[in-house]
Amino acid sequence: MKLRTKITLLIAFSLLLVLLLFNVITYITVVNMTTTNEIRLLWEAAQPIMSQPGLYSPDRWNRVSWLRPFLSPQSMIRIIDTNSQIHADLHSQDELTQIPAVFSARGFAKKIKTANTLIVYIQTPIIDENNITLGALQIGRKLDTLDEYLRVLVTVLMFTTLGAAFFALMSGMYYTRVILRPIHRLAFIMEVNQQNGVFMQMAIPPYGHHDELGQLVQTFNTMIGKLEHNFNRQKQFLADASHELKTPLTIIESYADLLKRWGGSDTALREEAIEAIQSEAARLRNLTQSLLSLANTEAEGQKLWQTFDLTELVRTTAATLQQTFHRSVHVDNPSIISLYGDPGQIKQLLIILLDNAIKYSQKPIRIQLFKDQRDEDIIILRVIDQGIGVEPTEIPRLFDRFYRVDQARSRETGGSGLGLAIARNIVRLHKGTVTITSSIGAGTQVTVKLPLRYDAHVPHSNDTQTKNSPDSSSEES
Repeated sequence: MKLRTKITLLIAFSLLLVLLLFNVITYITVVNMTTTNEIRLLWEAAQPIMSQPGLYSPDRWNRVSWLRPFLSPQSMIRIIDTNSQIHADLHSQDELTQIPAVFSARGFAKKIKTANTLIVYIQTPIIDENNITLGALQIGRKLDTLDEYLRVLVTVLMFTTLGAAFFALMSGMYYTRVILRPIHRLAFIMEVNQQNGVFMQMAIPPYGHHDELGQLVQTFNTMIGKLEHNFNRQKQFLADASHELKTPLTIIESYADLLKRWGGSDTALREEAIEAIQSEAARLRNLTQSLLSLANTEAEGQKLWQTFDLTELVRTTAATLQQTFHRSVHVDNPSIISLYGDPGQIKQLLIILLDNAIKYSQKPIRIQLFKDQRDEDIIILRVIDQGIGVEPTEIPRLFDRFYRVDQARSRETGGSGLGLAIARNIVRLHKGTVTITSSIGAGTQVTVKLPLRYDAHVPHSNDTQTKNSPDSSSEES
């Protein structure tokens, strides 16, 4: 069963239930109001009879002539003694004889539903001047007019209910078609996207931005936008990776072909080919490791997260690189700071930043580590060099995969163009931000802001920021 049919039937059934409940309440209310009014009239009719002297003389009960003036159409007057024996019985309708003749010392009013009609009656005790109960007076009335009214009422309510149910079906079919139209359109667009491999989005009507369907369409469009963005990034990544892998593979293939043809007799050529093949193989290995590292940092997770001494990690990493590259890496007297995160990834982040600074500068490198004065829950890690720098216009692209400011220079230094992309992913996984400021010939300053706790909030800022300053610049990875 289609959703449209389900909604239509549900609306019609719900309306039908409401109407039936309303009809029952209306019917009961009309009956109760009418019978209450009739009973009130019976009590009023009993007052003149109760004032008659013959009512208090049991020997006159069998002579009913004095009661006839009080008998109205479709009514009954009856006198019974304390033993429930009938002594006087005047009635204009035979159905009124169905009223039970049962003595009671208390007055009451009742209604009786027979097969053909509704009867109401009252009963009040007869008490003489000596406070002796002689019997009881009963007055009843057959409500033929009420029966007619009720039949008309039931007929009107029945036709009204059927008409309302039919109208609910028709209007339900129309409105569900209007309401479900965006969903049908959305399903059609999803099918087109699936069959054709496109990223078509759905237009939102001006009046439907804030309702649930509008929110659904907005969510769908946002999802399609992200899928398209990720698809394009993946496509670009594959193209860039293929391009990067093509050069060393071509070199290896060329030198292998030279070895096959001339390497046996030419010692110099053989040594040159072996050295080139070894160099390109090492470059391929480094590039593969960088690609794997980039893929790992893009997969969010906290399996290896822990609280560790960030200050000690910075000092040991700086000392290791200083010893390896024989370069001065100075850490400005930081206080002891603990961080919740992945120490392996944070160390990789620091190595990437220091490796860039070492490659493209000859002067000492400074590392600053301190807490943000405006927010004690945020730490700032800053790597500063006095290297060659880059043009400010190049800074926004430094975090792109495989991007190099100077292709030839990067190949000489062994850069793959993935370092800063990996660094940015590490910072994002730790809910932080990274900014770069640069000036040609003045140096590099890379600033990383990280929350001490994973649930803390780092004010948003762009990944890259251009700033001309004498002591800051940016490097390619």
